[in-house]
Amino acid sequence: MYNPYAEGDVIYLRHPTSQDVEGRWHEWLSDEDTTRWLSQRQWPNSVEKQREFYESCRHAHDRLVLSIVDKKTDRHIGVCSLSAINWISRYGDIAILIGEAEFKTGPYVLEGMSLLLRIAFDRLNLRIVKSVYAASNEASQKIHDVFRFEEVGRVKGLIWDRGQYVDSVIAMLHSDDWRARNSPSSKSKP
Repeated sequence: MYNPYAEGDVIYLRHPTSQDVEGRWHEWLSDEDTTRWLSQRQWPNSVEKQREFYESCRHAHDRLVLSIVDKKTDRHIGVCSLSAINWISRYGDIAILIGEAEFKTGPYVLEGMSLLLRIAFDRLNLRIVKSVYAASNEASQKIHDVFRFEEVGRVKGLIWDRGQYVDSVIAMLHSDDWRARNSPSSKSKP
């Protein structure tokens, strides 16, 4: 493991590196299936654009972007972030993307989300984590259910998805609710 920021059973999270930028990261963000649910998915990506994003993240104070790395192989398999962080009101948006196809099933997304929530609430002292996803994205719905995000709103027909407009779901998780379920005395730990 290289400089882990958070460690799980099968993955660890660390700061992105220039090697990540020069690797396959930019390819994930051009792949139609991988980017289907991303809001900024219409334009192709390149190493140069990925490098610009990487450089902007290095100096951002309202965004934490982390590389997701497979512990067994030390392979960069995805990225996750807490963005639009408001340090006064203590909230931010959460996102996770697994780019390597063979890691899209299994425990990787759930463990990444669990680690990122722990970072948000325990290390960054955020109060609320928000998330927005397409109502047609069943996988996102299930992940939000596992972590008990509360749906707090919808924007009707906002997202174009494969020939139709679908609702955008707005969900949030409050640190108090997360802590109640993740305290040492709690029996289940989503």
